[in-house]
This record gives sequence, C-alpha cells and structure tokens, in this order.
Amino acid sequence: GALDSHLGAHRREFLLRDRRHVHGRSRRERRPFVDGHRAVIPEVIVGVAVGLPLVGAFAILALGKWPNVRDTVGIGTAGILFLLVLQLVGPIKDGLRPEHPILEVLPGVSLGLKVEPMGLLFALVASFLWIVTGLYAVGYMRGHHEKNQTRFFAFFAIAISAAMGVAFSANLFTLFAFYEMITLCTFPLVTHHGTPEARKAGRVYLGILLSTSIGFQLLAIIWTWQLAGTLDFQEGGILAGTASNGVLSVLL
Repeated sequence: GALDSHLGAHRREFLLRDRRHVHGRSRRERRPFVDGHRAVIPEVIVGVAVGLPLVGAFAILALGKWPNVRDTVGIGTAGILFLLVLQLVGPIKDGLRPEHPILEVLPGVSLGLKVEPMGLLFALVASFLWIVTGLYAVGYMRGHHEKNQTRFFAFFAIAISAAMGVAFSANLFTLFAFYEMITLCTFPLVTHHGTPEARKAGRVYLGILLSTSIGFQLLAIIWTWQLAGTLDFQEGGILAGTASNGVLSVLL
C-alpha cells in the first residue's frame, strides 16, 4: 500500500509537470515574435497600419495652430507607420498571411485586409516615402509660405491610409474602395493653390479617375463576382476555370 501510494504521488507530480510544460508551450506559441523580440499580433498590425495615418490626419488638423508640433506629429506618424509595416516582414517570410476582416457587404463581397509579399513591398515603399516626402513637403511649404498647409498635410495623411488599404486589400472590392478613397482625398492636393488653373486641373483629374474606375473597374468587378461568386484574391486567379479566354480578355 505504501509503495502504491508513493508511485501514485510520483505519477501525479509527473502529470502536473507535463501539463505545465504543455500549457507553457502553447502560451509561448500564441505569442508572436519578430526577429527574436515579442511583437504585436500581425493581424492587429494590419488594421493599425491603415488606421494610424487617419489618426495622424486628425491630429494634424487639431494642431494646425502650432506648425512645429503639427509637422513633428506628421513626420513622427510616418516613422511609426514604417516601423509597424516593417514588423510584418518576419511573419511573411515565415509563410504567414495575416488577415483583418472589416465588413461583409454581401455574400462573397466584403471589406477586408490581407498581407501578401507584393502588397507588403508596396506598403514598405509607400510608408518609407511618406517620411521622405513629408520632410521635403515641410521645407517646401514653409519656404514658399504656402497657405492651407494644415489641410494639405491632413489630406496627404489620409491618402497614405488609403494607400495602405490598397497594399493590404484582400479582395477586389476592398481594392476598389481604397482606390476611390485615394482619388477623393488627393483632389484637395491637386487643387491646393486654389487658382482657376488648379481647380480646372482638379476637375479634370477627378472626372477622368472616377469615370474610368466606375465605368470600367466597377463593372469588371461586378462581372467577376457573377462569374466566380467571390472577389477574394487567390493563387491561380479569381477566375481560374470559371470563364473562357475571350471573357478573360474583355475583363482584363
């Protein structure tokens, strides 16, 4: 009886140690790491990368009375965005494809984000160039004593948010939505000077982009959805095996 009790105690201790080891390992596996350091969950980074420039835009508008602080916040937001996007390089190299759903509009039609290698490359370039162009724009605007600088930098930040959305689009509908967002929020940049020539150029700019995107891209997206039943990007193409070569030629 004493021997059985002794063996039972050892067995319970072994099981407890094993259980603690398994639970500890599972907790570690759930903690994402990038380059050996604990990082934010990649799915969260994707959403923050799109939302951060919008927050920066509101901050820029709120700080318009203090140009030095405003421009510091703008450049700082650009730097933080680049570092955030850089955090996604490790997971993508490891084969992960982080996703961040936003809203389902219709069956097979939704707003969502997903990181792919080429999209990540685009996001890295765009976020880095925001730093470079931001520094240049501050010097240019101040050197030429431009008016409405706060408005310019705010809409520039919104355009970067839309660019992140384009880079991380999970489907054609999301790509279209963020592309239209870029068109609309860059209109004030085109017409920034407020001269008759600038306003005319802005109307031409807006007319060409909206007419072509709605008249061609949106119709192609609707047609694709009818053929494939989905707009999600996938290996081999959305329309693989669903349409003839003639239809594919028209859609392209």
